[in-house]
Amino acid sequence: MNCEEATKLMDGYLDGELDPITSEKIEQHLRDCRKCEEAYEAHTALTHAISRGAPYYKAPIELRQRVHSSLRDEVADKPARTVLRRSQLLVRTKQPEPRTVLFGTPWNWLSLAGLGLAAAVIFAAIIFSNLAPVLRRPGADQFLATQLIASHVRSLMANHLTDVPSSDQHTVKPWLDAKLDFAAPVVDLSGEGFPLIGGRLDYLDNHPVAALIYQRRKHFINLFIWPTAAGTTETKKTMTRQGYHLLHWVDPDFNYWAVSDVSDSELQTFNQHFEGQILHR
Repeated sequence: MNCEEATKLMDGYLDGELDPITSEKIEQHLRDCRKCEEAYEAHTALTHAISRGAPYYKAPIELRQRVHSSLRDEVADKPARTVLRRSQLLVRTKQPEPRTVLFGTPWNWLSLAGLGLAAAVIFAAIIFSNLAPVLRRPGADQFLATQLIASHVRSLMANHLTDVPSSDQHTVKPWLDAKLDFAAPVVDLSGEGFPLIGGRLDYLDNHPVAALIYQRRKHFINLFIWPTAAGTTETKKTMTRQGYHLLHWVDPDFNYWAVSDVSDSELQTFNQHFEGQILHR
């Protein structure tokens, strides 16, 4: 199994919808592919975050009454339609009855499972269509923040802060340029109290990124960099998740995400020095 196949089947694997053989193939692929394993961990974290943080809305009494009324009408009409279906089967024993497929599932099977399941699916679709615009943006932010923190913590726990350990920006930058399809800016902030430790490759938001590692006393700052998408506006925002501070800013060329357990004010100071160096280059 390759990465593309694993990505397509990931949702089904997370929901326990795959057969045992396919699930075993995905599990083997996750053991062998660190990139897909990180994507799996991020998907899992996002699922848990949504389940914990998504608001719960009780259906209005009018909607519940309409659903109950529709179900009663279906039940009342069911015997007549059952008789008709049996008569059709007697006449056309060799011709299968046409089946309408809903989300890849035969409608006849859904009918046998009960009308309550159909009502639940319809009701869930209505609720999701109303909530999706509200949840989409916070969900994306939470998803990316989870990936960023996971990469930061993993680099500390696995003793893998850098692929190229060096305080010389002229060593770190060429190494990253050779590995990526963009030239990330690299500056040394030793004079400002944030010495450069080195750089490494990472994978975030479905693409490879540059990670620069800076030190502040006994703390480390992971600065993740990748090109901006077309039409991205310059913004700056801070987030706090799981005891870590995140600072995001954008310039015309790149996205920057700084993650660390230093104080928010020190992270802001780091940002000011980094941007100042970039502007004066």
